[in-house]
Amino acid sequence: MPVAVAVCLTTAFNPALAQTVESPWYDIPLPPTFEAHNLPAIAGTRGPAPAVVPEGEEQYVELAGQRLLQDLRAIIEFSHQSRQQQELGGNQMWGRVSGFPSGKASADWAAQQFRDAGIDQVETQTFTQNQDASLWLPVQWEVRLIGNNIAGAGSKDVVLTTAVALAPSQIPDGTLEAPLIYVGTARPAELAHMDVSGKIAIQHITPQAHLVFERSAAVPRAQDLMARGAVAVLNIIDQPGNEMARDLANCGGPCFNIGGRDGVFLGNVMDAAATRGHDGQLSARLSLQTSEHSGLTGYNVVAVVPGASEESIVVNAHLDAWYDGAGDNGDGVAVLMALARHFGQRQVELERTLVLIASAGHHTTGLNGPRNAVSMNPDLFDNSVLIFNLEHVAQRNFSPARSVLPDGYREFIADSGEAPIVAGITNSSPFLQDLFNEGVQRYGTNFVSGNSTMASGEGGGYRDAGKPIVTTMQAPPLYHTSGEVAEAISVPGMERMARFMAWFIKQVARAPNSEINP
Repeated sequence: MPVAVAVCLTTAFNPALAQTVESPWYDIPLPPTFEAHNLPAIAGTRGPAPAVVPEGEEQYVELAGQRLLQDLRAIIEFSHQSRQQQELGGNQMWGRVSGFPSGKASADWAAQQFRDAGIDQVETQTFTQNQDASLWLPVQWEVRLIGNNIAGAGSKDVVLTTAVALAPSQIPDGTLEAPLIYVGTARPAELAHMDVSGKIAIQHITPQAHLVFERSAAVPRAQDLMARGAVAVLNIIDQPGNEMARDLANCGGPCFNIGGRDGVFLGNVMDAAATRGHDGQLSARLSLQTSEHSGLTGYNVVAVVPGASEESIVVNAHLDAWYDGAGDNGDGVAVLMALARHFGQRQVELERTLVLIASAGHHTTGLNGPRNAVSMNPDLFDNSVLIFNLEHVAQRNFSPARSVLPDGYREFIADSGEAPIVAGITNSSPFLQDLFNEGVQRYGTNFVSGNSTMASGEGGGYRDAGKPIVTTMQAPPLYHTSGEVAEAISVPGMERMARFMAWFIKQVARAPNSEINP
C-alpha cells in the first residue's frame, strides 16, 4: 500500500505531464474541514502506563487519576461554554479567557473546589487590567484559496478552515486579495532568489516541539517578508491533524497560521503549480475583523492551609486557556485541586503554611495573575520559602506515526508515556534537584534528565516576589492549539504528578531554609 501511494504522488508531480489538468486542484485531495473539540492524533487502545503508588500511600485516593479526570473535564466545560456562547465574538476562537465570563466562571468553580476540600481561608481577589493595556482578538476571519481552472476544470474556491489570525493583524478594508508565493522556511538564502512584493508569502514551519520554540526564528522571518513587500504571510504549521494553532505574533502585517493537513494541501498545490509552469497564477483572499478590549477584570483565587509556622510554600496553577486548554493548563489545575483535597482535610499536618493559587493566568494582556497575586498578598509572599508553578504537566507524548494518508499527510500517534517535563529551579538548589531525581524513581514522572533554571509562563510574573521558583512544564506539539482536548491528557500522568507534588510539598515543608535556598 505505501508503494502505491508513492507512485500516485510521483505521478501527480511529474514535470513531464501535459499542461492540461483534467481533475480539480491538480487531482490533489481536499483537506478535511476543521472540527472543534477533536483530538488530531491517534490515541489507540493502549493507554498510558499506570501510575506508581508507593507502599503506604494507597489511602490517598483523592490523588487518583480518575478523580483528577473529573476536575479536568469540569474545567474544560467552561471552554466549551465559551464557544457555545460566542463570548469572544464568534465561534472561531474560544477558551477560558480572563476578563470574559469564562474566566470568571473558572475562578468561581476553583473557589468552590477549595471550599469543598475543607479549606476555610479561601478568597477570590479581583484586579483590573493595566491602564495602558489592550487585548487584541480576531472576531471573524477567512483564508480562501481562489478557484482557478488552470489547476483543473472545476477547481473552485477552497477555504482553509484551520486558519488563525495572529495578533495584532489588521486588514484595513477587511479583505485582501493577492497572488501566492511559496518561500519555504523564508531564510535569507531562499529569499535571495524570490520577489515577494505585492504577494501573500507562504512560510513553512516545522516545530521542534511546540510553537514557542519557533518564535525566535519564524517571527523575524515573517517580519522580513513584510519588509520585502509581502502583503501578508501564511504560516504552514507542521502539527498533528487539521487543528488551529494560536501561537506566534507581531509578524509586521496580516499574518495567519494554517494547520497541518490544510498546510499539506496548500503546499502540494503550490508544488503542482510550479511543476506545470503556473507560478504566480494562484491567488488567495484574506478577510479579517478584529476587536480590542480594555478595562477588563481578572480573578485570582487564593486558598491558605495553615501550618505550624507562618513560613509558606506557594503552589500555583493558571486557570486561563485558549481553546479547550486541557494541557495548558487543565491538567495543572486538576493537580492543584487534588492537592487541595489532600491537604485541606488537615489529615496531613505541615510544618509550613501551604498557599494554593488558582491564577487568572497570563494570556490576557495586562491581566497578569502572578504579578497581582504578589502585589495583593505581601505577607504571604514575604513569608514564602518557595513558589511552585504547575503548568502543562500531563499531556501524552505524540510522535509521527507510520501511517501516511492519501494526501501525503503523516499522522501522529500517542505512546505509553507523557511528554517530557522540564523541572526549572531558579536557584539551582541541590536539595530541590535531588527531590526531582527521587521523584522519578518513586512515581515514574517523566522529568527530563538535565537541570534547568527556567521560569516560563506564570513563573515570569512570580519573579517579582524575589523567591526561589520551581516550574514544571511540558513542551508538547498540541500547546496553544485546538487539539488540546481531554483525550490528549494522560490520566495516570496526572496522578503521577499529583502524588509527586504531595510528597514534594511534605519534603520542602520540613526542610531547613539553607537547603531550599542555599
